[in-house]
Amino acid sequence: MNADNPSPVHARRRYSPWAMGAMVCALLALLLQGVLVPLNLAVAIMALIGLRQIRREPSRYIGRAFCWLAIALVLILAVLTAMVEPTAPQPPAQQMVPDTEQSMPDDKPMAPDRGVGGG
Repeated sequence: MNADNPSPVHARRRYSPWAMGAMVCALLALLLQGVLVPLNLAVAIMALIGLRQIRREPSRYIGRAFCWLAIALVLILAVLTAMVEPTAPQPPAQQMVPDTEQSMPDDKPMAPDRGVGGG
């Protein structure tokens, strides 16, 4: 055995930390039903950083599928949230109070109802 030439130790490929973080945050966004837009944006950014890390060091990192799955999940959540969220309603004051300027000039105020037998 030759001790001068050790055999090269190949580092085991592991999942990208950015890919794992993106996937965990995507699942958290799913539990929160996609209502936190900053969390959805953070997931997409983390997934893109994970894809970049995997592309730069393919011999060291894996997890491309996790990145794409996280991106797809937050996109689907964003679309579904936009479909389910109602549009902003008008304030009740604008809906129920008639404008006094638009009333007809011959409108007379109604006399209060005195009921049956009330004078």
